[in-house]
Amino acid sequence: MSLLGQFAAPVAAMMAQSKAMEVIGMNVANVNTGGYKRSETNFYTLLAQTYGNNHDIGGVRGITRSHIDQQGQILGSDSNLDVAINGNGFFVLNSELDGSGSTYYGRDGMLGMALGDVVSTTTINGNTITTREGYVVDKNGYYVQGWPVNADQKTFPTDEASLGPMRIDPETFTSNGEATTTAEIGLNVPSNAAVGYQESTFIKTFDAEGASKSYQLRWTNIVLGSHTQTMTPAWELPSITDGERTTPALPPSDPYSAFTATNTVTAYNNRGYEKDFNVVWTRSTTTADEWKLQVMEGTTALDINTSGNGSTDSLTVTFDPTTGAITSTPTSFSLQGTADFDEAFTFDLSSMTQPTGAGIVGAINQVSLANDGTVASAQKNKYSLEVLEDGVALDIDSASGDSTPKIMTVTFDGSGKLQSPLNLTIAGIATNAPTFTLDMQKVTNYASGTLIEGSYDFNGRSNARLDHVSFNASGEMIGHFSDATTRPIYKLPLATFTNPNSLDPVNGNVYKISGTSGPPVIRVAGGQGAGQFSPNAREISNVDIADEFTSMILTQKAYNMGSTVFQSIDEMSQVARDLKR
Repeated sequence: MSLLGQFAAPVAAMMAQSKAMEVIGMNVANVNTGGYKRSETNFYTLLAQTYGNNHDIGGVRGITRSHIDQQGQILGSDSNLDVAINGNGFFVLNSELDGSGSTYYGRDGMLGMALGDVVSTTTINGNTITTREGYVVDKNGYYVQGWPVNADQKTFPTDEASLGPMRIDPETFTSNGEATTTAEIGLNVPSNAAVGYQESTFIKTFDAEGASKSYQLRWTNIVLGSHTQTMTPAWELPSITDGERTTPALPPSDPYSAFTATNTVTAYNNRGYEKDFNVVWTRSTTTADEWKLQVMEGTTALDINTSGNGSTDSLTVTFDPTTGAITSTPTSFSLQGTADFDEAFTFDLSSMTQPTGAGIVGAINQVSLANDGTVASAQKNKYSLEVLEDGVALDIDSASGDSTPKIMTVTFDGSGKLQSPLNLTIAGIATNAPTFTLDMQKVTNYASGTLIEGSYDFNGRSNARLDHVSFNASGEMIGHFSDATTRPIYKLPLATFTNPNSLDPVNGNVYKISGTSGPPVIRVAGGQGAGQFSPNAREISNVDIADEFTSMILTQKAYNMGSTVFQSIDEMSQVARDLKR
């Protein structure tokens, strides 16, 4: 090697160390930069030509290696929009709102909001106002990509094609109401309560307009019966003998002309509880074979005459003097008590008769009384369930075909586990009311003394204004709404790479795919090697300032040594030059 060729090694050394110092300076400058990943300079030998153990011009060259895959320190934050990645993965970013821009990947979870298009909204007072959309962005203004929640309000898509910008302004969901279709309840109804125990719990749903709608679940430890729908008395009213009959009128002195009898009948209300009515028959003293009928609830005569003829609280009933069959109309009427749970039922008079003959006098012969209602009764391991909407019981058991579609018998086994029904379909009757399936598999029957509410969950969503958002460890963005409800609305993905250290750094502390990084794989947090999220936190750089100063001292010494060698070779060249003289 010539003397001049010896300059190559120290020059290369100074250049390599200059590069190393540049990298150290960059690390020190970004020691507090969120998501910044340190780099270091490594060196390899340069040889122009080798032969045996000899070589021609040589030197050193510096290469920069990034430590993108090394975790940075995580610090707490007061902002609900700040979220740190703890482990492998990157935020997915796009430079354009519609996703048509460049895709970047970053680690800095200091997120904010960028304004979008102008939108109009109507206030509760009916006024129209204009506002702006707001989307989650990183510190560069790139749109953070996320998955919107599925219709069940619980799960999320996991494919890359479903990613999009996350809108979080207050008006985002005000026209996005969705009716509840599924719900799940967990509670315990006591097995050791006294007979007649009754308790209610209330569940919340959303109707088709996103408005909140509640339903009352009323539990009774009596298997409720069914209300009377038709009552048919087959009674024989007393007549007078033919010899005593005077047509058309009975003389006032006739001992049978003034006759009144009261009979008590028992109906069942809509819970199967007994309800007594007094049926009063009064024979006419002026017209043969004619009776006045009244039905009393206590001391009150109930309305039974809707014909428009005569008093509403009494009915005139006539019979054929020969056959004894009823001849008046109507032959039935509707009867309803005034107490809670009383239901109207038909009182059928068509089987009433007034037989003739000397032996049929002086009393009402109650041959039979048909009543199609069923009485309530206490049964072990069974409860009755009613579902009420605004106080009105809904049909919840129509499929059984029995006479109590508004009452469902809930059966448990001896250990308190639910046997049937496991699911209940509830169809609201109000305008826009939801029809939803209530999963009751978590309902139990243990000795708790009182009803104990456990859990309740339901899908659907309201039209309430979005108040603020927060993140959880799975990367789900939780929306907190003005109606005090919360629900997941978006989920952050994590992009992982086979060789993340080979990603190309871009201005703004983000990265792009390179030819040696491998393609991104979109994963959920905690899945298949992806990290987790730390809410209300930020990841700062992975720079260790002590290590950087140590490296800086070594680099400075190496540079000085290279410059000393250069200077020595320069002096040698000057000596060689002076030999010519």
